[in-house]
Amino acid sequence: MNSVLKCILIGFLIIIFMSLMISFSYAKTKTFYGKVTDADTGEPIEGAVVVAYWHDEKWIPFGEWITKLKDVKEALTDKNGEWSIRGPAGEDCLYNALALMGIAYCTRAPEFIIFKPGYCSWPQGFSIDACRNRIKITGDKDEGIGEGGTLELPKLTNRERMTMIRNIPSLGMASEFEENLPLFKKLVEQEEKEIPRR
Repeated sequence: MNSVLKCILIGFLIIIFMSLMISFSYAKTKTFYGKVTDADTGEPIEGAVVVAYWHDEKWIPFGEWITKLKDVKEALTDKNGEWSIRGPAGEDCLYNALALMGIAYCTRAPEFIIFKPGYCSWPQGFSIDACRNRIKITGDKDEGIGEGGTLELPKLTNRERMTMIRNIPSLGMASEFEENLPLFKKLVEQEEKEIPRR
């Protein structure tokens, strides 16, 4: 019986050690970057705000994933439509044994919001008929948002802008995170002033 318990204990310690090694290897920071252009003209869009946000999550055995917001950062596109944000590289939490056992949180790869008044936004634009099937990501097959790809945003009419501004979600973030988004809030307020909600 003692040898069985020893084997179980050693196996458990090996799993924890391997998980920690994998977690530390994924705890690296990374520069996420890309470009935003006008879908109709191909010209760079200067002054679009890019918001990156990260979630931590862990599994409650026989339950569900617990997710909490870890961090949020923003940047503006430059005159070439380019942007970059540095933050945690993130990982697929399904491969993190500590997160699966509910012992520790793991950080997921970031999600992005890209907004410029007068244009379809990412990703909310997909819920608006005027934007559906018009927003494109170009680049190599592995170049998505944050991986060097170019996001092509179509312009909106004033009527479409009213629909877009009504569909911009509350980020639902704690106030300490919302304070990190002055650029995003400024552009949304600018759009709300130019296109009043009806």
